[in-house]
Amino acid sequence: MTRASRLLAAALLLLAATAAADDDDATKSYRIFGQLTTEIERNQAEDEDDPNDGDYTKFKQLASFNIEWSRLTIGAQGEYLYYSDAELIDPLDLDRLRSDFELRKYYIDYKGSKLKGRLGTFYSSLGRGLTLYVQKNDVLGLDEPIHGATAELTLKHLELSVVGGEVNDPLLSNQYSRNFDDRVYGGRAVVRLPLDLYVGGSAVRAELERTFPEGTDEIDVWSVEAGGLGLWGVLDLAGEWSEIEKDEFTRVKEGWGRYVSAAAYVGPVSILAEYKDYFNFSYRYNLPPNAGRADESYDHNDVKGPRLLVSADIVATGSIVHGSYARFNSHKDPSSPGGTNGDAQVEWYAGLEQTNGRVYFQGSYFDRDWSDRGIQQHHTIGDLHIGVGGSGEIIAGYDERVEEAAYFSLGTTRTTLGYSLSPYGTATLRYAWEDRTGFDREDFWGAEIQYLPTRRLTVTVFGGSDPGGLVCAGGQCRIEPRFKGLRGNLTWRF
Repeated sequence: MTRASRLLAAALLLLAATAAADDDDATKSYRIFGQLTTEIERNQAEDEDDPNDGDYTKFKQLASFNIEWSRLTIGAQGEYLYYSDAELIDPLDLDRLRSDFELRKYYIDYKGSKLKGRLGTFYSSLGRGLTLYVQKNDVLGLDEPIHGATAELTLKHLELSVVGGEVNDPLLSNQYSRNFDDRVYGGRAVVRLPLDLYVGGSAVRAELERTFPEGTDEIDVWSVEAGGLGLWGVLDLAGEWSEIEKDEFTRVKEGWGRYVSAAAYVGPVSILAEYKDYFNFSYRYNLPPNAGRADESYDHNDVKGPRLLVSADIVATGSIVHGSYARFNSHKDPSSPGGTNGDAQVEWYAGLEQTNGRVYFQGSYFDRDWSDRGIQQHHTIGDLHIGVGGSGEIIAGYDERVEEAAYFSLGTTRTTLGYSLSPYGTATLRYAWEDRTGFDREDFWGAEIQYLPTRRLTVTVFGGSDPGGLVCAGGQCRIEPRFKGLRGNLTWRF
C-alpha cells in the first residue's frame, strides 16, 4: 500500500469517527453519513487428511462516507483487501484481482429541480436495458460501477440523459484473470405526450477490450421506444426496438432486440403479457428483459417467444397466487446444427404466498422442458415462518434445483432451520446435500448467528460449509464457489 493510500484510508476512518461523534448535533446545516464493514474468512482445506493444507485467510475492510449540503452530495468508498496466501484463492472469488487498497467509489452529485448530474462513479441503465445496463447486484456480489460522468435534464414534456466513462465486467475479468478497461458513451431522450403516452430512444457506443487477440471491438447499439402508463386506469403498454452492430476482429456482426409488454390490472388480478425477440444481441453491458423468471438462467443472445403471467392478491384470505407460462425458441434455420427447433423450450411456474395470523408461507415450483434436447429442469422453493412467543420466530426453508437428461441427473438441495428473536437477531442452522450422477452424495452443514445490538450495528458469524452453485437474480446468474470454514461480518452505519 502506498503512502497516499494509507493517508486516504486514515482520512476515511477519521471522518467516519467524527461523523459518529457529531450524530446528535441537530443544529448543523449539513449531514454526514456512511458505513464501515469488516469481513473476515478462514477458508479450510478440502483435504480432510491434512487440515492445514490449503487453509488461508481473507480480510476485507470497506469504509464509506457521504456529505450532503444543500443540493450537493460528496462521497467515497475505500477498500482494503488482504489474502494470507494468494496462490490458494478460489478461482470463483470475484475479489481475487483487486489490489491491497483501492478507492472503489467516489463522486460529486448535484440534484436540482430540473438538472441532475454526477462526476465520479455511478450505475446507469437506458430504457429497459437493451442499449445499456450497468447496475449493482447484491445477491450475486456484482459491484462494478461506471467511472465517468452522467447528467439528466427533466423539462415539462422532455427528459434527456447522457452517460460516459470506463467500466469493467467482473465476471469476464475473473474468467480471464485480468481487468478489462472498457468505455461506454450514450444518451436517451423521452418525450411525454398527452393521455400518459411517451416516445423516445437511446443510443450507445461501446469500446471493448478483446479477450484474444489484443485489440478493441466497437459496439454501436440504438433503440426506439414507446408506451403508456395507467391508460384508462388499468393498462400499461411498452415496446422497444433495438439494433446492434459489432465491429470485431475480422468481421462485422449485426443483430436486433425487440421487446413488447402489456399489463392489465383488474381488481385484485394482474395480467402481464410479454414477447421478446433477440438475435445476436448480447454484449457486455446490456441486459434486456428476459421475459421469464428473474431467478432462473437465460440466454439473451438468440431467443424469441412469449410469456403470460397472472397473479391475484386476495386480501380476504391473506393469499397471493401467481403463475406463468412461456414458450421460447431460437432463430435456427434448417441448415443450422440441431435443425430448426434445437432450442425449443416450454416453461411454467406456480407460486403461493399465504399469511394466516403468525404463520407465513411462500412456495413455488418452476419447470422447464427443453424438448429437443431431452433436458428437464425443476426448481422448488419453500419458506415457512411461524411466530413464537412475544418476539420469536421459527424459520424453515427448502430449495431444490434438479436437471435431468437421458444419461445424467444433477441436483442440489438446501434445507435451512432457524430461530429468530427480534429485534436482537437470528440463529440459523443450515443443511444441504448434493446428488450428482457418478459422484457420492455430499452433505453440507452450517450455523449462522446474526446479532443486532442496535439498528446501526450488525454482527454476523457463519461456521460450516456451503455447496455454492448456480445463483440467479435480476436476470443475471453466476456460479458461487463452495465454502468451508468460518466467516465473520461486522457492519456499522453512522
